[in-house]
Amino acid sequence: MSQREKNDYIKFRSLPKSFMTICGLWYYENSSLIYRIIPYKQIAICCTIALGMLKYIYENHSNLAIVIKCLSLATGYLFVMCFTLNKEDLNNLQKALDPYLEETLKDLKISKFILKNVSIFKYITKVYTAIIIFTSLFYVCIPLFLIFYVNHHHINVTHYPGLYQTSYLWARPAKGLGYQIQYLFEVFGAYTLAVVTISVDTLFMLYIFQIVGRLRIISYNISHSGDDKNVLSASVAHYAKLIKYIALLQKIYGPITLITVVTNAVIICTVLFQLSHATFTFSEKSIIQLLAFSMHLSLKTLQTFLYSWSGSVLIEESEKCQYAVYTSNWYGNKKLMTSIVIVLSQPPLVLTACNFSIINVKVFVMVLNTSLSYFFLLQTVEENNSNSK
Repeated sequence: MSQREKNDYIKFRSLPKSFMTICGLWYYENSSLIYRIIPYKQIAICCTIALGMLKYIYENHSNLAIVIKCLSLATGYLFVMCFTLNKEDLNNLQKALDPYLEETLKDLKISKFILKNVSIFKYITKVYTAIIIFTSLFYVCIPLFLIFYVNHHHINVTHYPGLYQTSYLWARPAKGLGYQIQYLFEVFGAYTLAVVTISVDTLFMLYIFQIVGRLRIISYNISHSGDDKNVLSASVAHYAKLIKYIALLQKIYGPITLITVVTNAVIICTVLFQLSHATFTFSEKSIIQLLAFSMHLSLKTLQTFLYSWSGSVLIEESEKCQYAVYTSNWYGNKKLMTSIVIVLSQPPLVLTACNFSIINVKVFVMVLNTSLSYFFLLQTVEENNSNSK
């Protein structure tokens, strides 16, 4: 194993770990009370903003553009709450996967097989994180830019724009200290959404890579075991543990991937439709609008690819592991034959979107095809309505 691959893994692992720590969701022994309270503070803020958005959607349900935009953000905040509530399962998965791989990487002979293609995982997570941070900062700065613009041009407005389109239980302050307090509250909500979204999606890739690494360990041990039945027996037991880890990962990420795939297909279609109707000039408003559309589209596309590609990597490595078990010298060993047959009769390790669809690259293609199909359908319907008038 080259030092570069090891450094790539350290950087790749440190990214979700850092953001999970900020969220208070990374497991540490003897953590302080303040650290353990952080997730519940985030739940309270996200719940307030999500309810405000859902109330606004109810009040403006006839406006499709507003409904789609608010629903996208509201589901994001609901993800934050769901992910935080699964803290115990996340801790169990972390304690099962993370230390084992860290210890195994000390073996120089096997580590080069474990860290194959780690640089791809690292670059995807880095690009995805950069897009989320830039997009969040962009949206946070829009109200500030508009306030500066109206003040600079001496335009009289009754209400300053908010960060989100919401309808809280209290009246939205027009200006002054009340507006500033609510804006800071929503900025903290945007910060929480960005940090937890990065944590959710990059942690998924980290867990997939660690499971894939353990599958590679099994394949390596079996391929180099010769006639050692103890190695083969230990590998079968190791594979049985991985089935349990996949079930736990499925419990955490099944609903997340299902809602992500469905909402991303709708959002991509909507953004494309809005782009086709936008008139772009070199004015500040047009540039802001173009940047907003571009970042939103690239973010949702990359998010869908991140989950789909990771699922395909897991399936491919699982199939290789089963082939290594099949080609091992297990014939005639009555003690092992039953366990080996059970392993070989299992389907490859896969993750599903709540049993609706297997998560692989085909899902990414399906989302793009669905988005484009409905985009062209909307254009056709619009043209027919225009011609009928």
